[in-house]
Amino acid sequence: MGVLMPARRDPAFRRRLLSALVLGPLALGLLAYGDLPFTAWVAAFAAAMAWEWIQMSDREAPPVAYAIACATASGTVLLAGQVGIGDAVFWGAAGTLASAIERWRRGWSIEVVGVLYVSLAAALLAAMRADTAHGLQAVVLLFAIVWAADSFAYLVGTWIGGPKLLPQASPNKTWSGFLAGLVAGLAAGLVAGAIFGLDRVPTAVFALIVATASVAGDLSMSIFKRSFDVKDSGKLIPGHGGVLDRVDALMLAVITAVIAERFLPLGWTTP
Repeated sequence: MGVLMPARRDPAFRRRLLSALVLGPLALGLLAYGDLPFTAWVAAFAAAMAWEWIQMSDREAPPVAYAIACATASGTVLLAGQVGIGDAVFWGAAGTLASAIERWRRGWSIEVVGVLYVSLAAALLAAMRADTAHGLQAVVLLFAIVWAADSFAYLVGTWIGGPKLLPQASPNKTWSGFLAGLVAGLAAGLVAGAIFGLDRVPTAVFALIVATASVAGDLSMSIFKRSFDVKDSGKLIPGHGGVLDRVDALMLAVITAVIAERFLPLGWTTP
């Protein structure tokens, strides 16, 4: 009955569920293996996101704009996960500059900011997993918070509905879904933190910050898509649209998580 309720209210629910059942185990398997397979997977997603961003933000972009964006995003990720963050920063900065120069010839556009955002978020995820001390656990903690917050925000918002969170940006998101997402993200963070032996209070604060960032990332992408007059970033993932539609919450969450960890001693232990 619980599966049928959202299916009636959202015709794309079954396709969303099928996509999750296929991509979820694949993502977890690559995450567990780590090293080059995981980095390459993130790099491929980064290239797809960069392509979708150019496609949304500049419908008259020449092929060179797509090539620069995809090379910048994927190269930054590969360097961050396999070589070092310093080389990744250099490549990402050089690629963003090249994208800016290419776009400047045709007039300024926000597409350059999007290339930087995609590259930074994906590279930080690859670098997080590459940490030999607790990279796997850190990404599992991040995924648990974001996936729980995103899933429960969608399910509760679909079931209960209620007042809209920010109708100008996303008419389907509700306050009930937002609060459910925060609670679910907090709970998932605490469970994962307990498994990894992390300190409870800092982990709870961290989980709330990351869950909030995931909602903000989702909303900000909705604002951009509305400004570009598109509903979905692409059609690659059935039920979700494009890659950006699937990971928009994760992108800002990973950037926020990296910053938050600098100030919150979660209690990671060195193996």
